Amino acid sequence: MYDWSGKNVVYAGGFTGIGLQLMHQLMQRQMKMKMVGIMHRMENVEMMKKLQAENPSVKVVFMQVNLMDKSSIEQAMMKMGQMMGNIDVLLNCEDVLLDKDVETTMGVNLMGMIHMTMKAMPYMDKTQMGKGGMVINMSSVYGLEPAPAFAVYAAAKHGVIGFTRSMGDKRIYQMTGVMFMAMCPGLTSTEMMMNLRDNVTWSHSESMVEAIESAKHQTPEQAATQIMKAIEMMKNGSMWIVSMGQLKEVNPQMHWQM
Repeated sequence: MYDWSGKNVVYAGGFTGIGLQLMHQLMQRQMKMKMVGIMHRMENVEMMKKLQAENPSVKVVFMQVNLMDKSSIEQAMMKMGQMMGNIDVLLNCEDVLLDKDVETTMGVNLMGMIHMTMKAMPYMDKTQMGKGGMVINMSSVYGLEPAPAFAVYAAAKHGVIGFTRSMGDKRIYQMTGVMFMAMCPGLTSTEMMMNLRDNVTWSHSESMVEAIESAKHQTPEQAATQIMKAIEMMKNGSMWIVSMGQLKEVNPQMHWQM
């Protein structure tokens, strides 16, 4: 079980969906974390107040960041790292489904996540300014399997898996003390799922979208509960499917090695 006491946590994500529920569950546990930093393109003042009220002993701060702008990420993470001193946990939870906008879909889901991680590492790496820690990256079941209606989104989420598994190599962990994990939620009732027909890769996806819309979805609360369980298992390099309120570890198949 992970001990959150005295830890600095950075959450990169919005004020809705699984990410927000993850933050609620973290704050409601009444653990004496040191500081929680929320990084997003726009602040939700009311939600910030609500999160702070859930655990008054923890300092909650907001830092604006544009995941499509590398310099914005660099400056924001530097300010956050200097404010905290070190970062113990990085939760990369930004998630967009806009397949017709390839740049944004790849930029936020993959490139932004990579830049956030690399800019946070000096404040996590025990050989630099950090004490070791955990990076949790939000992928998707579509990062594990094809998604014909959302090919760009699937490409980005497959990239998240590749990055997480690579950074989760035991040699990197032994040197840095930083472990990596990927979460792969299944169908979840979030705002992102409300306009699927407008965000498909191509125009011949209607039957696939109908199948998704008619399928059963888990709630963000159910997904967040299982993700918290996976995080607290502290298994470096692991990937977890979070579907219908259930948690299952993914055991990847080896296709090639040196």
